[in-house]
Amino acid sequence: ELFLSRAFAIAISSPTPPVLCVDTTAYGQDYVPYIKETRGQKFVKAEEKKEKTVYDDEFEKLLAEAEHQGGSMEDGDIDALAEILGASSLLGSVDITSCSRPGLETGLKSPLADIRAAKVEQEVDMTEVNEIEVEETVAQIKNNDSSLTTCCFNNVQMDTEMVDSITSAMVRNTSVTKLEMCNCGVVDANIEGFITMLRSNKTLTSLSLETNKIAGKFLVELIKCLDTNETIKELRIANQYYSTGVGDEMAIAKALDKNSSLCKFSLNWKNGGSRNTADRIIMRNNDLARKKRRGLA
Repeated sequence: ELFLSRAFAIAISSPTPPVLCVDTTAYGQDYVPYIKETRGQKFVKAEEKKEKTVYDDEFEKLLAEAEHQGGSMEDGDIDALAEILGASSLLGSVDITSCSRPGLETGLKSPLADIRAAKVEQEVDMTEVNEIEVEETVAQIKNNDSSLTTCCFNNVQMDTEMVDSITSAMVRNTSVTKLEMCNCGVVDANIEGFITMLRSNKTLTSLSLETNKIAGKFLVELIKCLDTNETIKELRIANQYYSTGVGDEMAIAKALDKNSSLCKFSLNWKNGGSRNTADRIIMRNNDLARKKRRGLA
C-alpha cells in the first residue's frame, strides 16, 4: 500500500501524463484499437426561408416613382406591382356571401382571377343603355320572324306581364336561338313561363337570366325542366338578388345530371361539393358534344 501511494503521488507530480499500456496479446492477433470516425455527410441545419416583407414606405416610394415616370397608374398596374413585390397575398378576395347582391362587396378584389369562375362567368355591363323596342321585338317573336335570331333585353326593366308575354311568344318560335334577359326584373312568378318555354321550344340554345330576383327553390325548378330539353347549350343564372342555400345547390347539381346538352352554366356556388359535381357534369356534356361533332357518338 505504501508503494502504491508513492507511485500515485509521483504520477500526479510528473509534468508528463502517464502512458497507459495495453497488452494486445490478451485480445489476440486481430485486435484493432477503436478510433472514432464520422461517416457520411455532416448534418448541416438548413437556413429558414425568410418571407419577403414589403413595407408601406417602400411601396409608396415605388408608386411615386412610377407615376412620375409614366403618368397616372391604373388599378391593374397597381395590382401587377403588388404581385411583383410579393404583396399580392395581402389583398383579400371578394366576400363570397356578398356575390349575390351587386354593390355590397366587403373585401378587395384579388389581382389573381379565379380560373374556374372565368370559364363560366362573363361580366355584363349594367350601365349600358339598351335601346331595343320591346313591344316590336315581342311582335316579331310571335310572328316567328326568321331574321330575328338573337333577342337582347338586358338592362330593360319589365313588369311581370311583359316577361310573361315574351316567354309565351317563345313557346312556338323556331328562329330565336339566343335570349338574354339580364337585369330585367325577372321574379319568381315568371319562372313558370320559362319552364313552359324550355319544355316546348326546340330551337333556343342560349338563355341568360343573370342579375334578377329569382329565389333558390325556383332556380331548382328551372333546372329540373331541362331533363327533356336536348337543345339548350348555355344557361346563365348567376348573380341573383337572393342567395342560394346549400340544399338548393345540391338539388341543382342533381338536376343537371339529367341533362346531356348543357355545355356552359353559371351560378354563384357556395358549396364546393355541389360546384365540383356540376363541373364534372358540364365536362361530360362537352365531351359528348365533341364526340357528336366528330361523328364518334
